Amino acid sequence: MAKILIADDEEGIRHYLHKIVGLMGHQSIEAVNGRDALKIFKENSIDLSIVDINMPEMDGLRFLHEAKQADPEAVIIVMTGFPSAESIVETIEDDGYTYITKPIDLVRLQDLIGRGLSIRDKRLGRA
Repeated sequence: MAKILIADDEEGIRHYLHKIVGLMGHQSIEAVNGRDALKIFKENSIDLSIVDINMPEMDGLRFLHEAKQADPEAVIIVMTGFPSAESIVETIEDDGYTYITKPIDLVRLQDLIGRGLSIRDKRLGRA
């Protein structure tokens, strides 16, 4: 069972992601903003993070940057309802695992989570 951090200020999105993660047999930890997400990330052994770009107090791209400084092996899925070339480039430059747009495709997200966890396992020598 993996620990997956879900960070989004929209309750409906968090609830949807929580259900997907649970159906996959994993535990989710939720945050309503980037600052809380970073605190949770640093205080827990998080296997994968799913973070929205547009959040109060700290956006998802800043979270990505800070989380990768704390744990260079972190696997982070950045999501947004407002994709832009700039945010895609920033995700790549900060070594984000992948970028997904809303509305979220269930099958695609499940595949990304599964592949992301496999990458994390390989990085940590667990595979």
